[in-house]
Amino acid sequence: MSKKIVLTILGTLFAVSAVAGGAFSALDRDMNGRISKQEASAIPSLSEQWDSLDKDASGDLSKEEYLSFESAGASSEDTSAVKDAPKASQGK
Repeated sequence: MSKKIVLTILGTLFAVSAVAGGAFSALDRDMNGRISKQEASAIPSLSEQWDSLDKDASGDLSKEEYLSFESAGASSEDTSAVKDAPKASQGK
């Protein structure tokens, strides 16, 4: 495989990861590094798949668990609504 093809594949994978990471960050309203059921309610299809995505049954989704939702074909419409919403304040 040529270097150009390898670099193209790596660039594509990086771009997909960055987009998914942005959606995760937008959903993680309290910025604790996990998505709660309440935070997930912003995306109905995410809520519908909750039990199958929460692999460790912790009650929230890690970034890795969320990325499995993204890789399973979550559409950009699913995640676009939350990207522009303001974050919770960090004054804890």
